[in-house]
Amino acid sequence: MRKKGWSGLHYIDLFAGAGIERIKGSTRLDWGSPLIASQAPYPFQQLHLCELDKVKANALRQRVDRFPQPTSPQILNEDANQCVNKIVGSIPPHSLSLAFLDPFGLHLHLDTIRALAQCRCDLILFFPDHLDALRNWNEYYFNPQDSNLDCVLGTTLWREKLSESNNDAHAQILRQIYESQLRTLGYEHFDYERINRDDGRSLYLLVFCSRSKAGGVIWHGIAKRKRGGQDDFGW
Repeated sequence: MRKKGWSGLHYIDLFAGAGIERIKGSTRLDWGSPLIASQAPYPFQQLHLCELDKVKANALRQRVDRFPQPTSPQILNEDANQCVNKIVGSIPPHSLSLAFLDPFGLHLHLDTIRALAQCRCDLILFFPDHLDALRNWNEYYFNPQDSNLDCVLGTTLWREKLSESNNDAHAQILRQIYESQLRTLGYEHFDYERINRDDGRSLYLLVFCSRSKAGGVIWHGIAKRKRGGQDDFGW
């Protein structure tokens, strides 16, 4: 894929899983994010996939191999925060990249995103505010230095901000701190969707970040259309 001088489009998935997911509350299996990317109508130049669990990483390799790619995928059985520089170093200059980053909890360090920002990379992030950060900030993350929340946000400012505010404001405060930190990496255009449980309780934020206004417009159009064709994001 070559447009406007870019040499190719790369896909990065640092928490790739086994490639197939079980739908919650059902016995049905569905494609995980790396296998969706492997079947894109306009193929990525290369897939860059990381999975820490060895069994899942081996299953992922076998499944991705079923879908031929323009370039053999890079699949790493390593910690995402440790191997990100290997991925960045393997992406040619003048490429565009899309990174899908969906840790279940507070496992994606801001330094890892900083490394990705070295290349031209749009981000789709799962930010587990209610799922992890707000549930555990006072008991598990407040006292230790370099706690998971420190590493994810790249700052200790949240301690002061959360301590001096009402609980109802905590989610908004974390979002503002996170966005502010991402802006220091050159990201200027953001979109958000709140993901809830079936009973309406909040779980996490889905965050899109781009340096380009055009990237934000494209994402806005894609994100409005869920599987089945419903335009129900309401952004």
